[in-house]
Amino acid sequence: MDDDLLDLYSERLMAHGRRVAADRRLAEPDVTVFRRSPLCGSTVTLDLCFEQGRITDLGYAVRACSLGQVGVSVLSELLPGRSFEEARAVTGAVRAMLAGQGPPPEGDWAELELLEPAIELRNRHGSVMLPFEAVLQGIEEAEGQ
Repeated sequence: MDDDLLDLYSERLMAHGRRVAADRRLAEPDVTVFRRSPLCGSTVTLDLCFEQGRITDLGYAVRACSLGQVGVSVLSELLPGRSFEEARAVTGAVRAMLAGQGPPPEGDWAELELLEPAIELRNRHGSVMLPFEAVLQGIEEAEGQ
């Protein structure tokens, strides 16, 4: 990556980090999920609200590296209003990308391409997936209620 591209990439990462630097918790979530990466200690707490098979709101507290921050930032912006199925599909696309078995998510979710360099950092896959797995856990809890 040349210096100009690296600078642009770094600025995009930092912008996501700034976006989730302050906690944005929900007063009355339907589900709260806490996830921790045992390798690096990153943590993500997500507050989720649901209605008729859709995520209606998402709050967060993030204590994670820039890769975990990107996931929470993008999810908090794009997930409200989306179906459980779309949340599962995005999670699957990120998981496949990290495993080298698919391209980065596209369309509305294209900003998740910022996670692509983590493909080579296998020890970081767990922290990258924290917010996505937290969403899936929240959906499972909501469906079980």
